[in-house]
Amino acid sequence: MTSATPHDPMVALNEVLSEVIDMVMALRQAHRKVPETHELHAELDQLFSDARRWAELLVAADTAGGVSALDYMPSVQGRQRPDLWHGPVGDEEVRRVVAEQLGQLAGHLGVALSEQKDDHVRELLDRINGELQSHLEALRKP
Repeated sequence: MTSATPHDPMVALNEVLSEVIDMVMALRQAHRKVPETHELHAELDQLFSDARRWAELLVAADTAGGVSALDYMPSVQGRQRPDLWHGPVGDEEVRRVVAEQLGQLAGHLGVALSEQKDDHVRELLDRINGELQSHLEALRKP
């Protein structure tokens, strides 16, 4: 992995990407815990789809910046899969855990936005942040 200087915009961008990848892994588990007939299942479907798209857009931003995301983080295979729940779990617990993941991502987005100099990357992060906030609002509604 590449060592970078503090406040490096690419490091901040890739911390967002890393958090998105972790969130996708957690969403896979959450999706299996919520019955398809529950309203939360549909929200998780949409969030999963958006998170995968965010990851693709962030990788494209890396490529446009002339770097490889793998220079900054482990691959998906190199990550430890989270084990969020053992046995049955209710929708409220799933909402809480997913909202925590989104909160962590929002924190990384804030840092990345403050460090970006590239207007296109800034616009991308702003768009992801707006979509993330919409998902957070939806998760907070029981």
